[in-house]
Amino acid sequence: MRRETDFVLEKAAWPTMLLEGGGRICRANQAARRVFGLKDDLTSTSLAAIWDDSNAGPSDNFLKEQAEDATSAVSLRLADGGKAAFIAHVAKVARDEQDYFLLQLFNESSAAAASPARVPP
Repeated sequence: MRRETDFVLEKAAWPTMLLEGGGRICRANQAARRVFGLKDDLTSTSLAAIWDDSNAGPSDNFLKEQAEDATSAVSLRLADGGKAAFIAHVAKVARDEQDYFLLQLFNESSAAAASPARVPP
Protein backbone atom coordinates (compact mmCIF):
# COMPACT_ATOMS: atom_id res chain seq x y z
CA MET A 1 0.00 0.00 0.00
CA ARG A 2 1.27 3.42 -0.76
CA ARG A 3 2.61 5.47 2.11
CA GLU A 4 0.07 8.24 1.45
CA THR A 5 -2.81 5.83 2.06
CA ASP A 6 -1.19 4.50 5.23
CA PHE A 7 -0.61 8.03 6.49
CA VAL A 8 -4.25 9.05 5.93
CA LEU A 9 -5.51 5.84 7.54
CA GLU A 10 -3.39 6.19 10.66
CA LYS A 11 -3.06 9.94 11.17
CA ALA A 12 -6.37 11.44 10.07
CA ALA A 13 -8.42 12.97 12.87
CA TRP A 14 -11.64 12.09 11.01
CA PRO A 15 -13.02 8.55 10.51
CA THR A 16 -11.23 6.88 7.61
CA MET A 17 -11.52 3.32 6.31
CA LEU A 18 -10.01 1.20 3.56
CA LEU A 19 -12.62 -1.05 1.92
CA GLU A 20 -12.65 -3.78 -0.70
CA GLY A 21 -14.89 -3.29 -3.73
CA GLY A 22 -17.65 -5.36 -2.13
CA GLY A 23 -17.67 -3.15 0.97
CA ARG A 24 -15.63 -5.25 3.43
CA ILE A 25 -13.63 -2.99 5.76
CA CYS A 26 -9.95 -3.94 5.56
CA ARG A 27 -8.56 -1.22 7.80
CA ALA A 28 -10.05 1.53 9.95
CA ASN A 29 -8.26 4.32 11.78
CA GLN A 30 -8.75 5.05 15.48
CA ALA A 31 -11.39 7.72 14.81
CA ALA A 32 -13.51 5.25 12.81
CA ARG A 33 -13.05 2.53 15.43
CA ARG A 34 -14.18 4.90 18.18
CA VAL A 35 -17.13 6.51 16.35
CA PHE A 36 -18.55 3.27 14.93
CA GLY A 37 -17.44 0.81 17.62
CA LEU A 38 -15.33 -1.22 15.19
CA LYS A 39 -13.22 -3.98 16.72
CA ASP A 40 -9.60 -4.79 15.94
CA ASP A 41 -10.64 -7.90 14.01
CA LEU A 42 -12.31 -6.55 10.88
CA THR A 43 -12.28 -9.80 8.89
CA SER A 44 -16.05 -10.02 8.57
CA THR A 45 -17.05 -6.37 9.05
CA SER A 46 -18.55 -4.56 6.09
CA LEU A 47 -19.82 -1.08 5.43
CA ALA A 48 -23.32 -2.59 5.60
CA ALA A 49 -22.82 -3.10 9.37
CA ILE A 50 -22.88 0.67 9.96
CA TRP A 51 -25.00 1.69 6.94
CA ASP A 52 -28.27 3.38 7.85
CA ASP A 53 -31.41 2.35 5.97
CA SER A 54 -32.32 5.99 5.35
CA ASN A 55 -29.59 6.25 2.68
CA ALA A 56 -30.72 6.33 -0.95
CA GLY A 57 -29.35 2.89 -1.81
CA PRO A 58 -27.54 -0.12 -0.39
CA SER A 59 -23.98 0.15 0.89
CA ASP A 60 -22.59 -2.30 -1.66
CA ASN A 61 -23.51 0.07 -4.51
CA PHE A 62 -22.37 3.23 -2.75
CA LEU A 63 -18.62 2.81 -3.29
CA LYS A 64 -18.95 1.84 -6.94
CA GLU A 65 -21.27 4.74 -7.73
CA GLN A 66 -19.01 7.43 -6.32
CA ALA A 67 -17.24 9.62 -8.85
CA GLU A 68 -13.55 10.13 -8.19
CA ASP A 69 -12.98 12.98 -5.73
CA ALA A 70 -16.72 13.60 -5.31
CA THR A 71 -18.44 13.93 -1.96
CA SER A 72 -21.83 12.59 -0.89
CA ALA A 73 -24.03 12.84 2.16
CA VAL A 74 -24.52 9.55 4.02
CA SER A 75 -26.12 8.50 7.27
CA LEU A 76 -24.30 5.90 9.38
CA ARG A 77 -25.00 4.09 12.64
CA LEU A 78 -22.80 5.02 15.55
CA ALA A 79 -21.31 2.88 18.32
CA ASP A 80 -23.93 4.17 20.79
CA GLY A 81 -26.79 3.00 18.53
CA GLY A 82 -27.66 6.45 17.22
CA LYS A 83 -27.09 7.67 13.71
CA ALA A 84 -25.33 10.67 12.24
CA ALA A 85 -25.00 12.38 8.89
CA PHE A 86 -21.56 12.59 7.31
CA ILE A 87 -20.00 13.99 4.18
CA ALA A 88 -18.26 11.03 2.55
CA HIS A 89 -15.27 11.35 0.26
CA VAL A 90 -14.30 8.22 -1.68
CA ALA A 91 -11.00 7.69 -3.50
CA LYS A 92 -10.13 4.57 -5.46
CA VAL A 93 -6.69 3.11 -4.72
CA ALA A 94 -5.00 0.13 -6.34
CA ARG A 95 -2.95 -2.47 -4.51
CA ASP A 96 -1.70 -5.82 -5.76
CA GLU A 97 -3.76 -5.45 -8.95
CA GLN A 98 -6.97 -5.07 -6.95
CA ASP A 99 -9.10 -1.96 -6.44
CA TYR A 100 -9.81 -0.67 -2.95
CA PHE A 101 -11.67 2.40 -1.75
CA LEU A 102 -10.49 4.92 0.81
CA LEU A 103 -13.54 6.33 2.58
CA GLN A 104 -13.09 9.55 4.56
CA LEU A 105 -16.03 10.74 6.66
CA PHE A 106 -16.52 14.31 7.82
CA ASN A 107 -19.00 16.06 10.06
CA GLU A 108 -21.34 18.11 7.89
CA SER A 109 -19.97 21.30 9.42
CA SER A 110 -16.32 20.26 9.19
CA ALA A 111 -13.97 22.56 7.30
CA ALA A 112 -11.87 19.46 6.46
CA ALA A 113 -14.66 18.21 4.20
CA ALA A 114 -13.87 21.03 1.79
CA SER A 115 -10.35 19.69 1.28
CA PRO A 116 -10.05 15.99 2.20
CA ALA A 117 -6.68 14.29 2.04
CA ARG A 118 -5.90 13.41 -1.57
CA VAL A 119 -4.47 9.96 -2.12
CA PRO A 120 -2.84 9.17 -5.46
CA PRO A 121 -4.32 6.07 -7.18
